[in-house]
Amino acid sequence: MLTDLHPLRTALPSALVALDFDGTLAPISPHPSDARPLAGVHQVLRDVAATGATLAVVTGRSVASLLRVSSFGAVPGLIIYGLHGVERWENGQLRAPAPPPGFLDLRLSLPGLLASVAHDPAIWLEDKKLSLVIHTRLTADPDRLLETLRAPVAEAAAAAGLETRPGKEVLEICIPGTDKGTAIRELIGDETAAVFYAGDDVGDLPAVEEVNAWAGRSGRPTLAVAISPSGMGPLAELADVTVPDPQSLISLLRQITRDAA
Repeated sequence: MLTDLHPLRTALPSALVALDFDGTLAPISPHPSDARPLAGVHQVLRDVAATGATLAVVTGRSVASLLRVSSFGAVPGLIIYGLHGVERWENGQLRAPAPPPGFLDLRLSLPGLLASVAHDPAIWLEDKKLSLVIHTRLTADPDRLLETLRAPVAEAAAAAGLETRPGKEVLEICIPGTDKGTAIRELIGDETAAVFYAGDDVGDLPAVEEVNAWAGRSGRPTLAVAISPSGMGPLAELADVTVPDPQSLISLLRQITRDAA
Protein backbone atom coordinates (compact mmCIF):
# COMPACT_ATOMS: atom_id res chain seq x y z
CA MET A 1 0.00 0.00 0.00
CA LEU A 2 1.57 3.26 -1.15
CA THR A 3 -0.67 5.68 0.75
CA ASP A 4 1.20 7.73 3.35
CA LEU A 5 -0.59 7.16 6.65
CA HIS A 6 1.53 9.58 8.68
CA PRO A 7 -0.70 12.70 8.27
CA LEU A 8 -3.75 10.72 9.38
CA ARG A 9 -1.92 9.17 12.32
CA THR A 10 -0.73 12.59 13.48
CA ALA A 11 -4.21 14.10 13.25
CA LEU A 12 -6.06 11.11 14.71
CA PRO A 13 -6.78 12.63 18.17
CA SER A 14 -8.89 15.30 16.41
CA ALA A 15 -10.00 13.19 13.45
CA LEU A 16 -13.31 11.69 12.38
CA VAL A 17 -13.29 7.94 11.74
CA ALA A 18 -16.56 6.82 10.13
CA LEU A 19 -17.26 3.29 8.96
CA ASP A 20 -19.98 1.34 7.21
CA PHE A 21 -20.97 -2.01 8.77
CA ASP A 22 -22.18 -4.72 6.35
CA GLY A 23 -19.38 -5.63 3.98
CA THR A 24 -17.02 -3.33 5.89
CA LEU A 25 -16.85 -4.40 9.54
CA ALA A 26 -18.81 -7.59 8.92
CA PRO A 27 -19.02 -9.99 5.97
CA ILE A 28 -22.16 -9.68 3.86
CA SER A 29 -24.77 -12.16 5.08
CA PRO A 30 -27.70 -13.45 3.00
CA HIS A 31 -30.00 -12.49 5.87
CA PRO A 32 -29.22 -9.27 7.81
CA SER A 33 -30.03 -10.80 11.20
CA ASP A 34 -27.24 -13.36 10.73
CA ALA A 35 -24.46 -10.78 10.26
CA ARG A 36 -21.80 -10.37 12.96
CA PRO A 37 -18.71 -8.14 13.14
CA LEU A 38 -15.40 -9.81 12.47
CA ALA A 39 -13.34 -10.99 15.42
CA GLY A 40 -11.25 -8.10 16.68
CA VAL A 41 -13.58 -5.34 15.48
CA HIS A 42 -14.67 -4.31 18.97
CA GLN A 43 -11.07 -3.90 20.11
CA VAL A 44 -10.13 -1.92 17.02
CA LEU A 45 -13.07 0.43 17.58
CA ARG A 46 -12.05 0.87 21.21
CA ASP A 47 -8.50 1.62 20.09
CA VAL A 48 -9.75 4.28 17.68
CA ALA A 49 -11.94 5.86 20.36
CA ALA A 50 -9.03 5.83 22.82
CA THR A 51 -7.03 8.13 20.55
CA GLY A 52 -9.64 10.86 21.03
CA ALA A 53 -11.00 10.57 17.49
CA THR A 54 -14.71 10.98 16.84
CA LEU A 55 -15.87 7.45 16.00
CA ALA A 56 -19.03 6.70 14.01
CA VAL A 57 -20.70 3.82 12.23
CA VAL A 58 -22.81 5.00 9.30
CA THR A 59 -25.02 2.19 8.08
CA GLY A 60 -28.04 1.42 5.97
CA ARG A 61 -29.37 -0.70 8.82
CA SER A 62 -31.63 0.74 11.45
CA VAL A 63 -29.85 1.62 14.67
CA ALA A 64 -31.83 -1.08 16.47
CA SER A 65 -30.74 -3.72 13.95
CA LEU A 66 -27.09 -2.71 14.20
CA LEU A 67 -27.06 -2.76 17.98
CA ARG A 68 -28.78 -6.15 17.98
CA VAL A 69 -26.23 -7.90 15.75
CA SER A 70 -23.06 -6.02 16.77
CA SER A 71 -23.17 -5.19 20.52
CA PHE A 72 -21.59 -1.85 19.53
CA GLY A 73 -23.53 -0.15 22.29
CA ALA A 74 -20.65 -1.13 24.59
CA VAL A 75 -18.05 0.81 22.55
CA PRO A 76 -17.32 4.06 24.44
CA GLY A 77 -18.22 7.25 22.60
CA LEU A 78 -19.50 5.55 19.46
CA ILE A 79 -22.02 7.50 17.36
CA ILE A 80 -24.31 5.49 15.08
CA TYR A 81 -26.16 6.80 12.06
CA GLY A 82 -28.82 4.36 10.88
CA LEU A 83 -30.84 4.16 7.67
CA HIS A 84 -28.21 6.12 5.73
CA GLY A 85 -28.35 9.02 8.16
CA VAL A 86 -32.06 9.19 8.97
CA GLU A 87 -31.46 7.97 12.55
CA ARG A 88 -28.75 9.14 14.95
CA TRP A 89 -27.80 7.35 18.18
CA GLU A 90 -25.36 8.57 20.82
CA ASN A 91 -25.01 7.72 24.51
CA GLY A 92 -28.17 5.61 24.38
CA GLN A 93 -30.28 8.41 22.91
CA LEU A 94 -31.97 7.93 19.52
CA ARG A 95 -33.02 10.74 17.18
CA ALA A 96 -35.45 9.60 14.49
CA PRO A 97 -38.33 11.19 12.56
CA ALA A 98 -41.87 9.87 12.42
CA PRO A 99 -42.71 7.74 9.37
CA PRO A 100 -44.20 9.88 6.59
CA PRO A 101 -47.87 9.10 5.82
CA GLY A 102 -47.09 7.71 2.38
CA PHE A 103 -44.72 5.20 3.91
CA LEU A 104 -47.49 3.60 5.96
CA ASP A 105 -49.65 3.14 2.85
CA LEU A 106 -46.78 1.72 0.81
CA ARG A 107 -45.95 -0.80 3.51
CA LEU A 108 -49.38 -2.35 2.92
CA SER A 109 -49.38 -2.24 -0.87
CA LEU A 110 -45.78 -3.19 -1.68
CA PRO A 111 -46.00 -6.98 -1.10
CA GLY A 112 -48.78 -7.20 -3.70
CA LEU A 113 -46.78 -5.14 -6.17
CA LEU A 114 -43.72 -7.37 -5.78
CA ALA A 115 -45.80 -10.52 -6.26
CA SER A 116 -47.49 -9.17 -9.41
CA VAL A 117 -44.28 -7.91 -11.07
CA ALA A 118 -41.59 -10.42 -10.12
CA HIS A 119 -43.39 -13.72 -9.47
CA ASP A 120 -40.51 -15.07 -7.37
CA PRO A 121 -41.16 -16.32 -3.81
CA ALA A 122 -37.45 -15.99 -2.94
CA ILE A 123 -37.78 -12.19 -2.99
CA TRP A 124 -38.38 -10.93 0.50
CA LEU A 125 -39.20 -7.57 2.02
CA GLU A 126 -37.39 -6.20 5.06
CA ASP A 127 -39.32 -3.60 7.07
CA LYS A 128 -36.93 -1.23 8.88
CA LYS A 129 -39.84 0.93 10.15
CA LEU A 130 -38.51 4.01 8.32
CA SER A 131 -37.46 2.22 5.13
CA LEU A 132 -38.45 -0.87 3.17
CA VAL A 133 -35.79 -3.06 1.57
CA ILE A 134 -36.48 -5.48 -1.27
CA HIS A 135 -33.96 -8.35 -1.19
CA THR A 136 -33.26 -10.46 -4.27
CA ARG A 137 -30.06 -12.03 -2.86
CA LEU A 138 -31.69 -15.43 -2.37
CA THR A 139 -33.10 -15.67 -5.91
CA ALA A 140 -31.49 -17.43 -8.87
CA ASP A 141 -30.97 -14.17 -10.81
CA PRO A 142 -30.76 -11.23 -8.36
CA ASP A 143 -29.64 -8.55 -10.81
CA ARG A 144 -32.27 -9.34 -13.42
CA LEU A 145 -35.04 -9.24 -10.84
CA LEU A 146 -33.83 -5.93 -9.46
CA GLU A 147 -33.89 -4.47 -12.96
CA THR A 148 -37.42 -5.79 -13.46
CA LEU A 149 -38.56 -4.24 -10.19
CA ARG A 150 -36.70 -0.94 -10.45
CA ALA A 151 -39.18 1.11 -12.48
CA PRO A 152 -42.48 -0.05 -10.91
CA VAL A 153 -41.06 0.22 -7.38
CA ALA A 154 -39.65 3.69 -8.07
CA GLU A 155 -43.02 4.79 -9.42
CA ALA A 156 -44.86 3.49 -6.35
CA ALA A 157 -42.29 5.08 -4.02
CA ALA A 158 -42.49 8.45 -5.77
CA ALA A 159 -46.30 8.40 -5.53
CA ALA A 160 -45.88 7.96 -1.76
CA GLY A 161 -43.38 10.83 -1.51
CA LEU A 162 -40.42 8.49 -1.07
CA GLU A 163 -37.33 7.56 -3.11
CA THR A 164 -35.52 4.36 -4.03
CA ARG A 165 -31.85 3.64 -3.42
CA PRO A 166 -29.97 0.71 -5.02
CA GLY A 167 -27.58 -1.55 -3.12
CA LYS A 168 -25.98 -4.97 -3.36
CA GLU A 169 -28.83 -7.16 -4.59
CA VAL A 170 -31.31 -4.90 -2.80
CA LEU A 171 -33.57 -1.98 -3.63
CA GLU A 172 -34.39 0.29 -0.70
CA ILE A 173 -37.36 2.63 -0.39
CA CYS A 174 -36.48 5.46 1.95
CA ILE A 175 -37.20 8.98 3.14
CA PRO A 176 -35.84 11.40 0.52
CA GLY A 177 -33.17 14.01 1.07
CA THR A 178 -30.93 12.04 3.45
CA ASP A 179 -27.93 9.87 2.66
CA LYS A 180 -24.59 8.95 4.20
CA GLY A 181 -23.17 12.25 3.05
CA THR A 182 -25.69 13.95 5.35
CA ALA A 183 -24.21 12.06 8.28
CA ILE A 184 -20.65 13.03 7.33
CA ARG A 185 -21.62 16.70 7.12
CA GLU A 186 -23.10 16.52 10.62
CA LEU A 187 -20.06 14.75 12.03
CA ILE A 188 -17.42 17.11 10.62
CA GLY A 189 -16.84 20.17 12.78
CA ASP A 190 -14.54 23.19 12.70
CA GLU A 191 -12.09 21.31 14.90
CA THR A 192 -11.96 18.18 12.71
CA ALA A 193 -8.33 17.71 11.69
CA ALA A 194 -8.70 14.70 9.36
CA VAL A 195 -11.33 12.25 8.11
CA PHE A 196 -11.17 8.49 7.52
CA TYR A 197 -14.12 6.75 5.87
CA ALA A 198 -14.56 3.14 4.75
CA GLY A 199 -17.44 1.46 2.92
CA ASP A 200 -18.20 -1.18 0.33
CA ASP A 201 -21.28 -0.25 -1.69
CA VAL A 202 -22.91 2.43 -3.82
CA GLY A 203 -24.72 3.61 -0.70
CA ASP A 204 -21.33 4.82 0.54
CA LEU A 205 -20.72 7.03 -2.49
CA PRO A 206 -22.35 10.15 -0.97
CA ALA A 207 -20.16 9.79 2.12
CA VAL A 208 -16.94 9.50 0.10
CA GLU A 209 -18.02 12.40 -2.12
CA GLU A 210 -18.56 14.52 1.00
CA VAL A 211 -15.18 13.50 2.43
CA ASN A 212 -13.46 14.41 -0.83
CA ALA A 213 -15.28 17.73 -1.05
CA TRP A 214 -14.28 18.59 2.52
CA ALA A 215 -10.66 17.73 1.73
CA GLY A 216 -10.77 20.13 -1.20
CA ARG A 217 -12.21 22.94 0.92
CA SER A 218 -10.10 22.44 4.04
CA GLY A 219 -6.81 21.10 2.69
CA ARG A 220 -6.77 18.68 5.63
CA PRO A 221 -5.84 15.00 5.30
CA THR A 222 -8.44 12.39 4.42
CA LEU A 223 -8.41 8.71 3.57
CA ALA A 224 -11.38 7.06 1.83
CA VAL A 225 -11.26 3.27 1.65
CA ALA A 226 -13.34 1.02 -0.58
CA ILE A 227 -13.79 -2.65 0.24
CA SER A 228 -13.95 -4.43 -3.11
CA PRO A 229 -12.85 -8.03 -3.79
CA SER A 230 -12.29 -7.19 -7.46
CA GLY A 231 -10.67 -3.82 -6.80
CA MET A 232 -13.22 -2.29 -9.18
CA GLY A 233 -16.55 -0.51 -9.07
CA PRO A 234 -17.83 3.06 -8.61
CA LEU A 235 -16.73 3.28 -4.98
CA ALA A 236 -13.26 1.96 -5.74
CA GLU A 237 -12.90 4.58 -8.47
CA LEU A 238 -13.69 7.37 -5.99
CA ALA A 239 -11.73 6.10 -2.98
CA ASP A 240 -8.05 6.65 -2.20
CA VAL A 241 -7.38 3.01 -1.28
CA THR A 242 -9.08 -0.28 -2.14
CA VAL A 243 -8.82 -3.37 0.06
CA PRO A 244 -10.27 -6.79 -0.82
CA ASP A 245 -12.25 -7.62 2.32
CA PRO A 246 -13.27 -6.48 5.83
CA GLN A 247 -10.31 -8.27 7.41
CA SER A 248 -7.93 -6.12 5.36
CA LEU A 249 -9.74 -3.00 6.57
CA ILE A 250 -9.30 -4.09 10.19
CA SER A 251 -5.59 -4.58 9.53
CA LEU A 252 -5.40 -1.07 8.07
CA LEU A 253 -7.15 0.43 11.10
CA ARG A 254 -4.72 -1.39 13.38
CA GLN A 255 -1.84 0.01 11.35
CA ILE A 256 -3.18 3.56 11.70
CA THR A 257 -3.92 3.39 15.43
CA ARG A 258 -0.77 1.50 16.41
CA ASP A 259 1.51 4.54 16.17
CA ALA A 260 -1.10 7.28 16.57
CA ALA A 261 0.20 8.29 19.95
